[in-house]
Amino acid sequence: MTAERSFHRLSERCFTELGRGAGGVSSVAELRSGQRSRTMLLLRALVGIASGHPALPGPLPGVREPWRLLIRAERADPAAVDRVLLHPQTGTWLNRCLRRLRGRSPGTAPLWTETGYLYAMAASAALLAGIDFRITVAVREGGVMLPALGFARLPGRTAETAEVVRGPEGKAALTAGPHSVPLPFDRAGKATGNRAGNAPAECAGNAPGWYGLRRLRGEHHGHISAPFLDDVDPYRDFLRTTLPERLDEDEWRHWRTCFDGAWRLVAEQTQVDPGGIAACIGSLVPVPYTAHPELFSASSPEAHGCVLLGRPADPLALAASLVHEAQHIKLSALMDLVPLIEGGLEEVHHAPWRPDPRPLRGLLHGVYAFLGVTGFWWDRWHRAGAGPVRDTAAFEFALRRAQTARGLRTLLTHARLTSRGERFLRLAGERLADWPAETVPALPRRWADAVLLDAELLYRLRHLRCDPERTAQWARARHQGTAPPRDLPGTVVRAAPTESPTRPALVRRRLGDPVAYARLHADGGVRLPGGDGPGGGTPDAADLDWAAGRFGAALDGYRARLEKSPDDLSAWAGLALSVPDGTARRALRTRPELVLAVHRALRDAVAHPGPGPDPLALAEWIGSRAG
Repeated sequence: MTAERSFHRLSERCFTELGRGAGGVSSVAELRSGQRSRTMLLLRALVGIASGHPALPGPLPGVREPWRLLIRAERADPAAVDRVLLHPQTGTWLNRCLRRLRGRSPGTAPLWTETGYLYAMAASAALLAGIDFRITVAVREGGVMLPALGFARLPGRTAETAEVVRGPEGKAALTAGPHSVPLPFDRAGKATGNRAGNAPAECAGNAPGWYGLRRLRGEHHGHISAPFLDDVDPYRDFLRTTLPERLDEDEWRHWRTCFDGAWRLVAEQTQVDPGGIAACIGSLVPVPYTAHPELFSASSPEAHGCVLLGRPADPLALAASLVHEAQHIKLSALMDLVPLIEGGLEEVHHAPWRPDPRPLRGLLHGVYAFLGVTGFWWDRWHRAGAGPVRDTAAFEFALRRAQTARGLRTLLTHARLTSRGERFLRLAGERLADWPAETVPALPRRWADAVLLDAELLYRLRHLRCDPERTAQWARARHQGTAPPRDLPGTVVRAAPTESPTRPALVRRRLGDPVAYARLHADGGVRLPGGDGPGGGTPDAADLDWAAGRFGAALDGYRARLEKSPDDLSAWAGLALSVPDGTARRALRTRPELVLAVHRALRDAVAHPGPGPDPLALAEWIGSRAG
């Protein structure tokens, strides 16, 4: 194609703006220029590899044919081609197809159907550019996906290929054997039929044999956001290939209503530029995944502008997720242009917002995403009137700020940063300092500190393993009634299964609706989504007492749980959260993995299984040395 456009050199203004967690329309435009160049380089590599691959082109014409059509479309309308090249699902397909071509990824579908997406891309670009053309495309999942436009459905079992054509009369159609699907696009690339006024092609909606990509729309304070709600593209979910699954009218209405409310919240906040958020989110993809206690959301460097989302329950949760994922999208695009960190791929570090060990690159992404979320909650807190809504926003701000600050410290301590990376993190730290945590009221700040500590305790109990030989020495000393050894056991990080936490959800319930929480406490708890048993779905009396601030009752409850189940990690963390100040408390909070390891070693040394030694007495003994 004619527009090679070498990689864009990021301006100093853009870098500084992004480093401070913002990034407006002009900054995102610079990032998208880099993404366009990246896509072109990968696309040229794909065409080169596919041209000589023994399994290609299959029943399709040679791969140079769609390339030539893309060139024609670009000469007629460069913006039309850019819309297809920068469509988020194009990135998903392109990276996945390259891995298959290079033998780095398996696939069940024939390879020619994978490369067939390129032919459909060329057809979409030609339709948008308004030129006459004819091209053979692959039939897959019962039809043909035209990227950035929609899905043409074919009845029954049809041929493995179809033709997309628009002749001199301007009418476009897809044909496969005896079947033909009219494509609702005029010569100017505009949608026809089910649309309003001069709606763009992607607003075509449903027509006979056609599922047009639909857009959500939010408008507030002059800021407009209109991402696709993609429920038809087989590459819409970058985690797996997915059949088209059209949302019914009730679900479509729910998403429209929820997005409209969420965008109002995003547009009125002043900490992260709403125009930049709108510019970098190109498609939202409904997925069945969950991430209790928060709304599931995910983005990928390979699908610039795409956000996977679980079904949002309310606009506030969706708004926070939009800010969060926009930050990820901006950082991924920035790191394609500017190296910030070297290496950092080993998963050995605690991320305060996740239960599993994370690599430093993942930590960098989390810090940047939660920098934006911290600003969002700062704004919500200062806009809210007195009461539970304000307390909840203050809690979320204090929690996200503390998580971001801790992740930032880990990066500055352990990461091998480039000079630009060091400056980027310095800018992020300066922005974080603009939101002082000391101003948060005592109650929300105290609960934020508790939730942060709870996450750290559970991480250490689950993933840190003490040196077994040293641990055995401590266990023998305890069994013999002597003083603890002088040297502490070393630890290593080990992967382990994780579970959804219960206590953070209870804190949010208590702050958000104290009256309802009092009823919940009185009723002994209700099921929470996210798992079974203590710490994973159904809060027990100890958890409910802890979140109610009844720490003495919670302490008794957690001790009872440990008598019944000595390896209940959530109960161990709850014990540390509830125990009064003193030596045992210090040991349980600073060396929880050592207390647990010695407790397990003492239990293993006993012939008859049982609850083992008293956890608090053991923690008191360990704390006399480890504290």
